[in-house]
Amino acid sequence: MLNLSVTKDALDRALALADALIKALTKEGFAFEIDAEKGGTWVKWLETGTKMTVVITEHIKRSAHVITPAEERARKRYWDRSRWDHSASYPSIAQYDYTPTGTLTIEVGRWPSRKWNDTPRTQLERRLGEVVGGVMVLARDIHAKEQEEARRKEAYRIAVARYEFLTTRRASELARFKELEADATNWERAVRLRAFADAREKQLRAEGVLSADEADWLAWARTKADWLDPLVLVSDLILDAPEPKRPGYW
Repeated sequence: MLNLSVTKDALDRALALADALIKALTKEGFAFEIDAEKGGTWVKWLETGTKMTVVITEHIKRSAHVITPAEERARKRYWDRSRWDHSASYPSIAQYDYTPTGTLTIEVGRWPSRKWNDTPRTQLERRLGEVVGGVMVLARDIHAKEQEEARRKEAYRIAVARYEFLTTRRASELARFKELEADATNWERAVRLRAFADAREKQLRAEGVLSADEADWLAWARTKADWLDPLVLVSDLILDAPEPKRPGYW
């Protein structure tokens, strides 16, 4: 059954109109689905699977409420009592009056959508052919819109994937380059340390003061140069060990 939003007096007519609309659209390749959880009705174009909401409503006229004599008396009682009783409640008086008109509307879709109303000269029952034709056009329009939206989403997905690939590749390349620069810098530092150790040893030998302590220092310096050199795979017992943690007081 279609989603109906009508008053009691218009219910029988709305039910008959809904039945006629369902039969007419079913002949044109549409089916109806009920969303019991959300209380809605969908019309589905079987050719493409396009779904549209459908509802029949009644126009309710809203007008400013005219206070009745009973409401006027209730309001007067409130004012009289509120002078000495501050707990008195103001009477509930409607701001507007709502009057059923019996004018029905068929609305299909949300965006885009189409509406067909009763007119002073023609009711919707006599315009079902126009309504069915309009629903078919709307279904095609929505299907085209959905296809375009799907195309745009796919293009966006591809663009995002391309962007992520390029940014990841660039970040990886930059990291590799920085590692290269660091290795080259460390290699130059290692070469400089070895050259310094060689110069120091040459000086000590020339002066005849190459002691055991100096020899140990030269070995230590060359070991550090090897540790710094990315082309020499050695580790340092002290510098490669985890950084000591300061003990807590307990």
